[in-house]
Amino acid sequence: MSTKSDSRTIEIAPDADGSVGPGTFRLLACCCVLVLTASYVSVLRDVTRVVGGTETLLALVGAMLVAATVLAWAIRPRTATVAAVVAGALGFAYYLEYTGLGVEVLLSAGDVLLSDAAALATGLPLLRMVEAGVWTLAFVPAPVFLSWYLAVRGRYALGVVPGGIALLFLVLTGDAGTVPTLVGTLAAIGAVGCGELERRGGSIAQADLLAALFALIVVLSLTVTVVPGGSGTPGHFAGTEAGTLEGTIDHASDRSRIGGSVDLSPEVRFTVEADRASYWRTGVYDRFAGDEWVRTGDRSDYGGPIGEPPGETERVRQLVTAETTLGVMPAAPQPVTVGGEFTQHTQVSSHGQIHPNNPLVEGDTYAVESAVIDPDAAALQRAGTDYPDPIAERYLQTPEDTSDEFEARTAEITADADTPYEKAVAIEDYLRSTKGYSLEVDRPNGNVAETFLLEMDEGYCVYFATTMAQMLRAEDVPTRYVTGYTSGQQVDDDEYVVRGTDAHAWVEVYFPDHGWVAFEPTPSGPRNAAHNEQVEQAREDGAEDVDTDSSEDVPLSEEEPEDEPDEPPSEIVGNNESEDWNDSDPDTGYGPDNETDGNDSSPEPDPVEPAANDSSVADEEDDDGWLAALVERLSISREAATVALVALTGLVASVHRTGAVARLRRTVGLYWQRRSDDPDRDAERAYRRLERLLAVSHRPRERSESARGYLEALAEEADSGVDPRAETVLERYERAVYGGGVDREGADEAMAIVDELARERLPGGDQRGN
Repeated sequence: MSTKSDSRTIEIAPDADGSVGPGTFRLLACCCVLVLTASYVSVLRDVTRVVGGTETLLALVGAMLVAATVLAWAIRPRTATVAAVVAGALGFAYYLEYTGLGVEVLLSAGDVLLSDAAALATGLPLLRMVEAGVWTLAFVPAPVFLSWYLAVRGRYALGVVPGGIALLFLVLTGDAGTVPTLVGTLAAIGAVGCGELERRGGSIAQADLLAALFALIVVLSLTVTVVPGGSGTPGHFAGTEAGTLEGTIDHASDRSRIGGSVDLSPEVRFTVEADRASYWRTGVYDRFAGDEWVRTGDRSDYGGPIGEPPGETERVRQLVTAETTLGVMPAAPQPVTVGGEFTQHTQVSSHGQIHPNNPLVEGDTYAVESAVIDPDAAALQRAGTDYPDPIAERYLQTPEDTSDEFEARTAEITADADTPYEKAVAIEDYLRSTKGYSLEVDRPNGNVAETFLLEMDEGYCVYFATTMAQMLRAEDVPTRYVTGYTSGQQVDDDEYVVRGTDAHAWVEVYFPDHGWVAFEPTPSGPRNAAHNEQVEQAREDGAEDVDTDSSEDVPLSEEEPEDEPDEPPSEIVGNNESEDWNDSDPDTGYGPDNETDGNDSSPEPDPVEPAANDSSVADEEDDDGWLAALVERLSISREAATVALVALTGLVASVHRTGAVARLRRTVGLYWQRRSDDPDRDAERAYRRLERLLAVSHRPRERSESARGYLEALAEEADSGVDPRAETVLERYERAVYGGGVDREGADEAMAIVDELARERLPGGDQRGN
């Protein structure tokens, strides 16, 4: 029952027909604006969770909502817009001052800032920004304040514009995933739709139309790729599979993923002619996101010598030749100069690592001269903790949600260490002695470093290096994560062949007056035999690209001469007193048996299981293996499930809105009638079905016509008349409605006649009577 009100009263009670007053839609519209705000704030929170500042971010969002509510009716929309712009300008002015650029950069280097903004809008993630946390705090006030102010004022369509722009920008940077984008899009549409229903006094009967429109817009928007892919430089080399160690550690140009089980490839990647063996570094990463490492800062074109470490160094010259397509430029740390025709295509990261502008192809050659640090343990012991501010600010980051248990365990392990060097050695020794090595691991959820230290028993180099870096940072020792290759197989006095089995990750620790020094946390183990077996097997199978002309006749370690000194690489330091670098730790790849190539050259051998590169490993038979494999194949991501749910909701709403179910029910009812317990009702329904058939074949019955008059009129109008069986159905109908009723046999006869007439009108049916 509806109620009456004058023009000044808002009706909020539901009417009998299901209509809802404007007050309800106003509430829904405001809630949708809040959901839109939450969608992009959640993306920014993911950034601050990594770099810190979540409490400040949420406090700032709350303050903007309160301010917008208080000022909603105190200032005009134009004034509010100006206030939002001023708030945003002040925020970014603070960001410029905090980063040391200064506000004057707007005048002196405005083109650079525009270039940076364009880079963000074309796929540069926020986590790659050096001061990402400060940037988020500068970004959030303006859209939050203006969106909520306009929503409180009842201008919902305008209110979604600032929030929509903020979300779109985060989509373009690549930070906003499918779920927040989908939720934000739905919320924006909902705010506009509910606002329109409020203005027009809508009804909940229109909900199906809104749901169908929502689903259509969302699904269409997700089928079109509008986000540039960011840097397209391949992380390692063309054809790297995601399941290989190389594809994991350098899967993108500026990100290093932490994966689960991985395989190794015996194929040759590059060769090096060098004065001495070294780890060949390809990537340096400084920001840990819990499940991956990110390289922050920009790259610049190589224009001359790169700054070298402050301490004593040894110059090492290398000539690197690509044996496949490479997206990296391996070099001994720290590269100082680059020569050769590829020089003009070289970029330098803010960490001093060289990278190619375009992938190297087979046969490309470049020359590098590196300044390798001479790690004197006594000097590192005396180095102290007087870290430069840029080093301390950049290389001590840990995720905001790092647990107290992780920090307590780290403190316990380093309890007897007094200097950063002793802490590094203590952590290195702890990981090497307590954790096993395996390429077959399940990737944990959440913070990988915490899980590996506190729960896991084994892992491979990525896990060891990540955990050591985060443990040292928890002890306020600047550390960074490094990827690359170990020395490879030495095939001549100054020539090394580097395969995919040599891919590796380690850490570099900063020491004042010395620079970045490499540490090796990955433990020793019986991996040399497994690595040799893998390469030999590939040779026996006739696999391509396993050897070069120089390496194909060179025997593996057990056939190598044994009279060369067992020396660790000079740039790798740590507590190695208890084990020999070559015999006990073949994974270092240094000494006479250089083909051992690194910590990740092969898994630990097992007489029962196949080698790590055997595809049958993935098909290991156990009681639950087949079920787990089936579940994995059938499982879909949350994003895909969300999109499917939205599409299904839209389909259901569309079906309801168009009355498709009712039409289907009527169509089925035209050709088949279910028998009931009431013969009179069955006779009436039979006649109604007859009328629908006659409406299709002749014309509908007019309001002024009786049932008998309708049939008589059709008999006169139609050239062929009306099927005589229709008279029987009409007679049963009249007896049921106006007479004393119809018996069961009469009702069944009427139903059977209509069934026959209906089926005769089906394609291929008998069309008699028409």
